[in-house]
Amino acid sequence: MRKPIPYGRFLLLDRIAVGGMAEVYVAIRRGEPAGRLYALKRILPTLAEDAEFITMFLDEARLVVQLDHPAIVPIHELGMHGEGYYIAMDYLPGKDLRALLDRLRARGEPMPVPLAAHVAARVADALDHAHRKRDALGSPLRVVHRDVSPANVLLGFDGSVRIIDFGIAQAALRTRRQDTVLRGKFGYMSPEMVRGQPVDHRSDVFSLGVVLHEMLTGARLFSGKSELSVLERVRRAEVPPPSRTRPGLPPELDAIVLRALARDPAQRFEWASDLRDALLAFTHGVPPDEPPGDPPALARTMAISFPGELRAELDRLEKLRAAPAPARETSPPERTQVIAVRPDEPPASGGGADGADGGLAAPPFFRLPEALAAPAPSRPALVTGRTAAAAGFGALVAVAAVLAFTGPRRPQAPGAPVAAAPAIPSVSAAPAAPQGRTAPGRPATGRISVQARVAATLLLDGEAQRPPLGAGEVRTLEVTVGRHRVEFRTEDGFRAGATVEVRAGETAELLGVALE
Repeated sequence: MRKPIPYGRFLLLDRIAVGGMAEVYVAIRRGEPAGRLYALKRILPTLAEDAEFITMFLDEARLVVQLDHPAIVPIHELGMHGEGYYIAMDYLPGKDLRALLDRLRARGEPMPVPLAAHVAARVADALDHAHRKRDALGSPLRVVHRDVSPANVLLGFDGSVRIIDFGIAQAALRTRRQDTVLRGKFGYMSPEMVRGQPVDHRSDVFSLGVVLHEMLTGARLFSGKSELSVLERVRRAEVPPPSRTRPGLPPELDAIVLRALARDPAQRFEWASDLRDALLAFTHGVPPDEPPGDPPALARTMAISFPGELRAELDRLEKLRAAPAPARETSPPERTQVIAVRPDEPPASGGGADGADGGLAAPPFFRLPEALAAPAPSRPALVTGRTAAAAGFGALVAVAAVLAFTGPRRPQAPGAPVAAAPAIPSVSAAPAAPQGRTAPGRPATGRISVQARVAATLLLDGEAQRPPLGAGEVRTLEVTVGRHRVEFRTEDGFRAGATVEVRAGETAELLGVALE
């Protein structure tokens, strides 16, 4: 590892990628523990000089910074350092889907069907979050990715799936930078994009359908000798079923793919969540002798496909663990302007005296999951919260998760197995606390007490509560009297929820059971 390069609040460690828009570095932020890694994307000078592109890019990035979903790589900071712009995102040790598809194609191996469905379902869930996102006043943000492609789907060595680069294609399409940023991506556009028509969230559904078709067949759906021929094929959108290339694929999977790839947006899945639900319903019917499609299975596939890259990643992180925490910069040589940060990020001056920043929890160092050395199960493995903690790589744990709610909280002996969650959640209120007086004009309130057996994000009426719940943590929320929707969401994006009726002065308790 070379000597770190100072860059405003960051230290750039290794350059890991360079493309038509930016160069990407693994970075750490001054004043934070050395284990917190970022992917810092520096916009190339040729683009930074284009005022029109930068204006569009910044407008879109200000929207994207509000997205909060475990399968969307979050933008923690957007700023300008010296004369260049940068984006600081979570760093995910892994490779993109394009690299995996190329590696499988080189080995002559198809992507397992359940695994392809799993990856597509995770991306669909992330897209749906973005499509439905509203601002603080309740107005829809109308975020559309516009560049859903294998290069923008990151697959972690831990088995996680994340999507990147929201808004960048929009900035390119509305300026003169299409050829720079979108070269090679035309085959993943929707017909309405090619025709220059207005697009909405259903355009992303089509693009994800193209990616799913490629995962199942191992071949690009829309290819040609020139970009013009590719665009013409997209415009016509004449799509063969995947089973024509890969005989034996179930007809119900063909139907899902073809509906996502309908030329007319009105004939597609209305929302990305509809595509996700169709894929999940399909995977539930996969025969038990099929290899599983879940995070542990994806982690095994990544380890088998990229053994050298995985070992290099482990070596890199071991060196970082041995290094001292970076000192906070007192007088940066160049001016840094922070344009936008996530709501839970620290101020530009840095953290407190102890170096903690009070933002999102820093993920521990990545370690090779022990499960990768074990034989692959015939069905998704059941991993308890205790097992996940023992695996030792926290936010990078590869798990299959199901969440359920039970009634009032009951103490459980340490180390006791987690009981199977009921198929239908039931919620009962704890004994009512003495009801106090309500101040005039103030709405009556009650409480919801929540316990998570595994780390999860808590959503109250659709809004994520900060910070995320730790494993075993109990949190009590004061809410207005009435019905409230409470949801848990794990790092891998699995959700379960319940609607709770809260009475004045009473506390409703929910026990979260995860990784069952």
